Amino acid sequence: MNNSLQPSAGAADVPGSEANRAPTPERQTVTWMLALLILLAILPYVNTLQNGFVYDDNHEVVTNPYIRSFSHTGEIFRTRILQHLGSRGATNYYRPISVFGFLICYQLFGLLPYGFHLVNLLLHAAIVCLLFGLSRSLFRDSWLAFAAAALFALHPIHTESVAWVSGVTDVELTLFYLAAFWFYVASARPHGGRSEAMQLGMIASFTLALLSKEQAATLPLAAMVYEHFYRENRALTVWRQKVSRYGVLWLLVVAYVLFRIRFFGAFAPVTLTQHVSWYEAMLSAASLAGDYLWKMVWPVRLIAFYPFHKTVSPLDLRFLAGVAGVAACALIFVALWKRRLAISFGLVWFFLNLAPVLNSRWLGPNVFTERYLYLPSVGLCWVAGWGIVILWKAMSVRASIGRWAFGGLLALVALLAIARIFTRNGDWLDDGTYYRVTLRDVPEAGSLRVNLGAVYWNHMQAAAAEREWKLALAAAPPSALLLNDLGLIYTDQKQYDVAADYFRRSMLLRPNYTDAHLNLGRVYVAEGKSAEAELQLRAAVALEPLSIDTRNELGGFYFAAGRLDAAASEWQASAASIPNARAYDSLGDVALRQGQRDAADRDFRQAIALDNFDAHGHFGLGAVFEAEGRAAEALAQFRAGLAVEPRNPEALAALQRLSGTPSHANQPKP
Repeated sequence: MNNSLQPSAGAADVPGSEANRAPTPERQTVTWMLALLILLAILPYVNTLQNGFVYDDNHEVVTNPYIRSFSHTGEIFRTRILQHLGSRGATNYYRPISVFGFLICYQLFGLLPYGFHLVNLLLHAAIVCLLFGLSRSLFRDSWLAFAAAALFALHPIHTESVAWVSGVTDVELTLFYLAAFWFYVASARPHGGRSEAMQLGMIASFTLALLSKEQAATLPLAAMVYEHFYRENRALTVWRQKVSRYGVLWLLVVAYVLFRIRFFGAFAPVTLTQHVSWYEAMLSAASLAGDYLWKMVWPVRLIAFYPFHKTVSPLDLRFLAGVAGVAACALIFVALWKRRLAISFGLVWFFLNLAPVLNSRWLGPNVFTERYLYLPSVGLCWVAGWGIVILWKAMSVRASIGRWAFGGLLALVALLAIARIFTRNGDWLDDGTYYRVTLRDVPEAGSLRVNLGAVYWNHMQAAAAEREWKLALAAAPPSALLLNDLGLIYTDQKQYDVAADYFRRSMLLRPNYTDAHLNLGRVYVAEGKSAEAELQLRAAVALEPLSIDTRNELGGFYFAAGRLDAAASEWQASAASIPNARAYDSLGDVALRQGQRDAADRDFRQAIALDNFDAHGHFGLGAVFEAEGRAAEALAQFRAGLAVEPRNPEALAALQRLSGTPSHANQPKP
């Protein structure tokens, strides 16, 4: 085992070189190692292919109009991740690579979740292989590289990033970050030179990493530390030569920050955790560091939501535990620096990449979350992998029992890790499972209880939804989201005055909350208050112009008022945002009302193409055919619609007219 990182000037460092392709026994061993690593990366996550879209996936994928067409590529790269939600999308997060990846997945798989999960799985396997290659380049030890990559593949802390579609952000960040660092390491040439081809690869990979997640901005510092303190030939190069190898990375970070300021007004325009002072944030950083270290060591209790309790005193036990954990790592670092310099870089990597997520003021409600460890964990996998190899080599050939025992222990740990990953993957089966499992472990997660109520509401389980929302109301001060949801309950019960009061209270807490305006507009429509209804519906559209719900609702209001052109305009905007059956059905209704049967035919066909079980589309197309005297085709469409809505009176009457069959004959038997 070498005491320092090796230079990377030879052909062996360049991926794809002739030296690497030589058919040697070592090469064959490496091939088998890679095959086993791919197996270890994929098998524990196979059951994620049955999972659906969960939590943030609904906004980032299901209702995201930007992923429906490549024409939105410009918006993807110059707006924040939830920009399509209008004022609701005000976040610090700029993630164009993940959104563009969702766009590609949508073109390949539509809205079939398995395709998105498959991509996550393949990216994870690619990272495991990339980590193996980078580790061989850094340490010149295939077994150490294998141990580190295997640990990364099987560590249960990574389940959130791999099993959750929206977790792909950290996966993409790690893929491009590792690639950029490998290109950087491989760019060195003898006598302080550098490979321009490797530098170009580094620039391209680092740009993609920056566009994946802000955490990538740590790479220039990692490269600078490596260049000045770890590269083997560092004593033979001057400062100018060292800086020439990593200087462009700093320039890219400056350009990235200026870009964020230019388009968003500031690098982080939103303080998401406003109740934390800078003093409390510094104390909390130590507590969080201890929590993350413990999760790396003992990844047994894994949950999707960790309530954040800020640290307000240096006497807090979590703060003291965090300081103790960091101090222990510092002692290990000093020992490694003296005995195994190369391996100490793993601790540098871990804390350098963990530092950005220790600032609780810039993070959302999930200040501590498992996916933030995906990239930093690479460093601890290097340290642990080295430890495993050292222990194995320390056992002499004569101590075969010891080796068998150690090998058996490693196999047992691997099996337990696989079992934990496999069972944890099920937490992301669907929205209901995700919220119920999380609330079982963290009952105080009020925002998730509100979301669980919404799941019940969307499944027409009003009583269950009301139960969850009232539990959330009893546990904490009401949020704008919760007040809006309670308004839905009273709207359903036709207690419009009470419902309107809840919606207005919701807007007082969050004036730009689209749903509250939309739902208040619906209440005013039910009460016959047309002027007030239009005002609220137009406000909802202004706040979220790409929402098909707001456009469709305002279009329906205009249609009922006989303002056909205005209605058609809203429904056209809805269909342009995300093609949906309701918009095309409604456009068909407008065309029929205006006597434009060709346009109505086209619109109803488009609605049916989007949803073959769209009864309205079938009935509308049947009406077009009947008006054109095409009785047989009209009958077929009315019957197709009645298979979905068997009691529709207009369709039953049309069936009687066209076939002479009494309408009651088509009614289902009691």
